[in-house]
Order: sequence, then C-alpha cells, then structure tokens
Amino acid sequence: MIINAAVIGTGVGLHHIKAIDETKNAKVSIICEKNTKRINLLKKKFPQKIITFDENQIFTNKNINLVSIASYDDDHYSQILKSIKSNKNIISEKPMCLNLMELKKINKLLKSSKLYFTSNLVLQENQLFKSFKKKIYKKDIYYLEADYLWGRKNKLNGWRSSVKDYSVTLGAGIHVIDIVMWLIDKNPISVFSYASRKGFLSKKFKKNSFYVYLLKFENGIIAKITANGPCAHNHFHELKIFEKNKTLVNSYLGAYMIKKNNMNFKLEYIKNQYPDKLNRSKLIKNFIERIIKKKSNKKVIKKNIDLMSVCFACDESIKQKKEIKIKYLN
Repeated sequence: MIINAAVIGTGVGLHHIKAIDETKNAKVSIICEKNTKRINLLKKKFPQKIITFDENQIFTNKNINLVSIASYDDDHYSQILKSIKSNKNIISEKPMCLNLMELKKINKLLKSSKLYFTSNLVLQENQLFKSFKKKIYKKDIYYLEADYLWGRKNKLNGWRSSVKDYSVTLGAGIHVIDIVMWLIDKNPISVFSYASRKGFLSKKFKKNSFYVYLLKFENGIIAKITANGPCAHNHFHELKIFEKNKTLVNSYLGAYMIKKNNMNFKLEYIKNQYPDKLNRSKLIKNFIERIIKKKSNKKVIKKNIDLMSVCFACDESIKQKKEIKIKYLN
C-alpha cells in the first residue's frame, strides 16, 4: 500500500510534510496553504508537489488517502468531517475540535467508518517520558504533577484571540493531560478546575490564560496539572511522579529519580535528550506504518476521543465552579 498524502497548513505542517516524506511508501502530493503570500515560497521549496489555497482540491482527489491537518484550531472540525466523508485517513493537530457537540459528531462518523485517525500528541514519543513509563510501578503511584509551561504569551494575541471556543486547555494543557493518562494507562473519573487571567491581562485575549486541574482516578491516584500560558519561563513540560518509595522528576535543572531504601534516599540523575524534538516525527511515521500494515486503530481513536472528553470536562468545571464527573463517549 502506498500512502498518498495531503497537508493543510504550513506552520507546524512543515514538520508533517517532512515526517511523511521520510516514511517508507509514503509521500505528500498536495499542500494547502490559505495564506496566499506563502504560495510562491512553497512552490519554490516543493517544486514537485501541488501547492494550492483551495482545500477542496484535496477532498475531491481520489488518489489522496491521508490528510494531515495542521491548520488553525477552528478549521480542524470541518476538515476532519470532509476527510471522513471523502474516505481519507486523518492526522490532526490538537485539538481535533472545539466543543462537545463536534466531538460527538466526529466519534459517530469514525465509529461507522474503517478510517484511521490520530492526533499529533508528540510528547508520547519523547524518550525521557518513555523511560519514565518503563521505570514507574503503576500500583505504587499515588500522585502526579504535570505543568505545561508555555512561555509564549504573545501568541495568545494572534489568531487564538479571535477563535470563539479556543481555550488554553485545548491549546496547551491537552499535552500534559495526555501524558499523565498515557503514563498510568488510566482515565480520570472527575475534575475540579481553577483558572485566572491575572498573569496576562490582554485587551485582545480576553479569556483565562492560567489553569489548574485536579484530576481524580478510580484507584485513588490524584493528579495536579497546570496550563501556564503567561509564565516567565522557557517552553517546558515539567513532570513529577510520586510512588511509595520512588519519585521521578523532569525539571528545568534536569531529570532525576529519588529512591528510598529504609531511611536513606538516593539521587540518580537521568541522562536524556529532552525536549527530544527529533523524535516527534515518530508519531506520524508509526501511524502511517499502522495504516500500511493494516493494524487495528480502534484503541488509538478511543484514547484520542477520551482525551478530548477530559479536556471539555476541565473547561466545564471552570464554568460551573464545581467538580465535574467526566463522561466518556461510547
């Protein structure tokens, strides 16, 4: 099987193009960019590919069997629907959609199709976090902390400020919520969220820019997660995993593990390549290989849908100012 792909959007989409073209039996044939000023530059950079501002050229092309969506967040939903209706597999940047009604529609359509779908949640390919997952003993975990330190608050004044349903949860927090769920292979049952604008009182971006989520799991595990849009900090994903006799930490000063033996504590630094950007393309490459080898993709879809359900519950908790029981779609 040959993967003949199209990519929509050439911001982060340039990384999608590179990842697809580097994958065996896959290539990008069409690039869609709605910023017409970039069209000529793209034609020079990719002379062998079709460059267009009309996304419908992708959906009417019967030879395209994979669409990689890297457009603005409020375009994802409509482009996913068009991909499904034209029978094309999908890679979507997060978030796949911006409200629960849209998520229900996507879930229903994907369940009734045989299409492959994934979101580009690249932290799962981070070698440090993979090593953490191997080192943890899930039955002993009782608490996790994960902080998405965005450190790029001026970006909130761009297109994000004009998207009606945009939230820092969907644009940033989703990554560390995903990592916590992925590390312990469990879904939370409820969430209580807090949010503030105090760190970024922008006239353009009128929504909350800092969030704290308290997630509760059935087995007693509690996770505190933050999405910190306005922080004076380099872009970073801080992580702490607490077990009875062990603690794993990724901090700005390095990654390390503390082990308890009787009354003694041993500190062990962990060599790593964080942020490990070179391996981020593996998610797309592995996904394409899954399509080619016709491996089941139902669990991948389910995990992506569940993650969105958690994110919407996080934001709903802000609106209702109370703990929200998380409802997952069937």
